[in-house]
Amino acid sequence: MMRNAYYILIPFCITFSCGTQEESLDEGQLIVENIDSSLSEKLDSTLNVDGDSPEPPKRINDDLDLVLAQVNGDLDKDGVDEKVVVYSRDLEWESSSPRDLVIYKQKEGNWEKWVETENAILHADEGGMMGDPFYGDIIIAKGILEISHSGGSSWKWGYTDKYRYQNGAFYLIGYTHLYGKPCEYWENIDYNLSTGDCVFSYEAEVCEDYESYETYGPNREEKFNHKMKELPKLINRRNFSYGFTSPEGDQINL
Repeated sequence: MMRNAYYILIPFCITFSCGTQEESLDEGQLIVENIDSSLSEKLDSTLNVDGDSPEPPKRINDDLDLVLAQVNGDLDKDGVDEKVVVYSRDLEWESSSPRDLVIYKQKEGNWEKWVETENAILHADEGGMMGDPFYGDIIIAKGILEISHSGGSSWKWGYTDKYRYQNGAFYLIGYTHLYGKPCEYWENIDYNLSTGDCVFSYEAEVCEDYESYETYGPNREEKFNHKMKELPKLINRRNFSYGFTSPEGDQINL
């Protein structure tokens, strides 16, 4: 199971999609646009919703902002699409500068800023030997905003956060995580924060002339329930740290 997952995430992605994706809105899917911008490109200060330009609004006084990714979709279930944009503050390959995620709402034919945070997207220097951990992996599915990161070196990691707008804010309601190394083992976590249902699976990977099972076995899967007292929010995700131990002693960290 986890062995198969590994082969679809190399060289740059772990369990997550990469590159530009376009799906039909008529089929309930949403348009994901990953844009490679240059410093010479200028984004309009406002964008007419009915216009042809794919560019999101430029934030005031941020002339050097570059768009890493954007996606349209209805996040508050009012029947009108919002726009989610991820901005980079510079072009440095190993930059420690924050990335900004901005959510815009439509008002009188223009996009107006609704939510803004620098705590949802990892920095360019936080992916390890694999480089930038963010490859524009944001989607909106059934009103849920999903953001994915991946990185590592010989040991790989990747995770996806799922946010839902409720009670006046975007809360983390789902979390999946994969960690492991080829010919060693893979750990997978699938945690529904809303219900508390969590699945932890562990599989030692068997490779030619090497039986990792003898070192890392036995394989196992554990299903249990753990309810959090308070769910983390999109605006403070990077500042949030939470961990707990499963009934069988496996460590779960968000």
